[in-house]
Amino acid sequence: MFSQTRIVSRNLGAARRFYAATARPLGLAIIEAQEDGFTLGRLSDRSNPVLKVKALAAAERAQEETPETHPAHVAFEAPDDYSVRAFFRAAMEAGGRQLGYPAPQPTSGRDSYYAAKVIDPDGNCIECGWRH
Repeated sequence: MFSQTRIVSRNLGAARRFYAATARPLGLAIIEAQEDGFTLGRLSDRSNPVLKVKALAAAERAQEETPETHPAHVAFEAPDDYSVRAFFRAAMEAGGRQLGYPAPQPTSGRDSYYAAKVIDPDGNCIECGWRH
């Protein structure tokens, strides 16, 4: 489990709309907003892991090949399969692109895993899954 993950956005407005929409089905929300970014987490418990989304700084924009600008993969835990499907629908409506429709996924463990993967407006892979 992580305590914090940070990704970079080339279009903070599009990222904010995307994550605000996809967070709702998972019981998450934007818990902090700044001019240069925002933080996604649980309103009820800020000790839970968070995702920080920061605007790509002008200097980084010029370089384009810094390690920070490469796409990231972030996975959210869902409470059930309904939430996975709701996340996927919200992602599609908020400008995401499908990478993997909601469906059972192969696992090497004993748990079953139901998940969906989408591409956010900045090319990051965002996964939502339910282990049962």
